[in-house]
Amino acid sequence: MDEPADELGECGYERLRRAAETHRSDLVLRLGAEVGLRPTEMTALRPADITEFEGHYLLSVRGGDEVTRDAYLPESVEHDVRKYANAAGIADGEPLFSVSARRLQMLVREVAERAAESAPRLADVSSRDLRWRFAASLLDDGVPPDVVCALGGWDRLDRLVPLLDDPDREGIVAALGDADGGEVSARLQQVIAATSTVGEGLTDAATASEIAATVCDRLAATEGYRFAWLAERTGDGLTPDAATDVADAAVERHLDDHAETLSAALDAREVHVREAAGGPVAFVPIVREGATAGVVGVGPTDDVTDAERDLLSALGTQVGHALAAVERKRLLLADTVTELEFDCGDARAFTVGLSRALDCALELSGIVPVGGQSLLYYLVVDGASADAVLSYAADDDAVADARLIEDYGDGALLEAVVTDAPALKLVRSGGRVSDLTAANGTATIAVEMPGEVDIRPLVDAVVDAYPETSLTAKRQTERPVETDAGFRERLTDRLSDRQETVLRAAYHSGYFEWPRGTTAEELADSLDVSSPTLHNHLRKAQQKVLTAFFDDNPADPRHPLGD
Repeated sequence: MDEPADELGECGYERLRRAAETHRSDLVLRLGAEVGLRPTEMTALRPADITEFEGHYLLSVRGGDEVTRDAYLPESVEHDVRKYANAAGIADGEPLFSVSARRLQMLVREVAERAAESAPRLADVSSRDLRWRFAASLLDDGVPPDVVCALGGWDRLDRLVPLLDDPDREGIVAALGDADGGEVSARLQQVIAATSTVGEGLTDAATASEIAATVCDRLAATEGYRFAWLAERTGDGLTPDAATDVADAAVERHLDDHAETLSAALDAREVHVREAAGGPVAFVPIVREGATAGVVGVGPTDDVTDAERDLLSALGTQVGHALAAVERKRLLLADTVTELEFDCGDARAFTVGLSRALDCALELSGIVPVGGQSLLYYLVVDGASADAVLSYAADDDAVADARLIEDYGDGALLEAVVTDAPALKLVRSGGRVSDLTAANGTATIAVEMPGEVDIRPLVDAVVDAYPETSLTAKRQTERPVETDAGFRERLTDRLSDRQETVLRAAYHSGYFEWPRGTTAEELADSLDVSSPTLHNHLRKAQQKVLTAFFDDNPADPRHPLGD
């Protein structure tokens, strides 16, 4: 994992608690990091919601008037809740906090800012980070992920993927050895080695065809497998893409004769084994960013154990990750793209529900995929106050966190971490969202896909998940090809002479390296300018470079719509 989701860590959490200046602040931190409550759930918390069960304390977590789950309440936290309620004169049936969820979020931010005075990395800690700390600590203690999901109110196991490390060979052997009484069979060791070599080969594959060939060649070369083939899921079903040590006609028979088994394997994302002419075939789903993208067929020489199924299933996910990566790269480099436009009226989509509930307009000024699990939205909102927008976001289950970047009075620039949206499905399928607007309860989403991609499965997946969504436009677009020299020339035209001078000096002096090769003060002295002047030129130059790289014609994110 490139970047752990639990950026707070145990030491950071302790520093954060030391920065809490009131009993209420500390209690909010504890309820987030040790009980896993969201700010909206804290506002519904009453002392009466605490019960004792077999010597332990449980908390009935409420969403409105309904109990949504039971959370485990450590004894010391229960003590602090009672102590706070008694000191504040709060009756058992009264809310523990008589403030909004937004105010609790701000309280966490205020504590983080104080903690950052001695630990700068804590400056951006939010209530979302507290919940990640809660999940990470339980996982570290060996609590099964499904139990962590239940305790924290996550609706799917894949929400915890950023916290789970990919196992290495030693970890796989240790886990499977424990499951099989401490011994790993020679065959299973061969499968482990095969999946590892396939993974190594995937890192060098530059296209989907190369990935398919690598998977088939390396699996078929493994002792215990007679052959291997890979078929891609398309609008017409499954289309063979590569095969090793098996005839094309045999692959077609496997696909035709076992259509129901293949459908079940793809839908359940589980390995299925069936008898075929010449011996058994194991069908391994390829899972790409939450969706099945195809299947790998292998011919085992022996019975497939549960442990082997688990390994093959993990391999299918690994292949899916590799396919998604090359798809994204192909989209970035493609000369021709397919532009799709969707209209969505499903209020479960954050932008749709927000525009409908607050009668406002929204425009996406930027979008950043985060590990395939969420999207960072940068939204310009017009016609609603910042407090109203943030309050709505705090109550939306599809928004993990939201913060205000700039307040315009009757509008705002907002950052939101969105974990469930039509745009996320499009990005997971290899698309690039180029535009998103919403007004009057309808969102319009524009996305670019590689020119030759089959869009039918993509459209079906989006509509199945969000029924009030329809494809309204499809067109092929040629992208102008720009050389490196052309990009540099265009960028040079945008930079002033002074900005280019400062940028070049900073680059060559090691200012952008870590640790820095020179400080801003040293660079300012070398250029014979003041430090504020240097920072001004440098910031403007960096902005122009990044604007040219990310978007040639960006919407201005610093002003409301229509300005």
